[in-house]
Amino acid sequence: MKLPAQPLQGSRIRLEHLDQSHAQGLFNRGREADDWRYMPRACFVDLADTRHWVDEAMAQADQYPFAIVEVAKGKVVGSTRYLNIRPEHASLEIGWTWLGQDWQGTGVNTEAKYLLLSHAFEVMGCRRVEFKADARNLRSQRALEGIGATREGVLRQHMIVQGDFSRDSVYFSVLDNEWPDVGRRLQQKLQATAR
Repeated sequence: MKLPAQPLQGSRIRLEHLDQSHAQGLFNRGREADDWRYMPRACFVDLADTRHWVDEAMAQADQYPFAIVEVAKGKVVGSTRYLNIRPEHASLEIGWTWLGQDWQGTGVNTEAKYLLLSHAFEVMGCRRVEFKADARNLRSQRALEGIGATREGVLRQHMIVQGDFSRDSVYFSVLDNEWPDVGRRLQQKLQATAR
């Protein structure tokens, strides 16, 4: 499975391999507690915390983290990752996605998903890409259903997250034979938000 050697380039955003050069931009966008409500950890508290989070993300052997960078202004607007990369099963997960408030609902997340899924299926040769959402996060679940991902089920008390909460995780997936339809659906959504 060939991980990206270069940034994944879209019309609005590019996905750059995460490193410490992105920390200040991530801190600037990642301080809103509400944006992190369903994430495994809370929002950034200071730049040192952000730098530690970047180091942790980069150290995970089965993950490939990205900074989401707005093309027009060169601003870091959020982050996302490939995780649970399993070459032996031609499978991975897309997750840990968050955006600064000004970029939510703008089509940035849609383009990020399109770029990540395109690379996973068309370059890496994945047969399966999965997503998981906190069962409380109905917005995320609706978004995944909206792109054509299939809801597979719920893993009960799957993760302990913020506040020692036992989170149920709802799993979704896209398979290689579903990617052409999902890709078209994402392209239509991108065209609609470009207007």
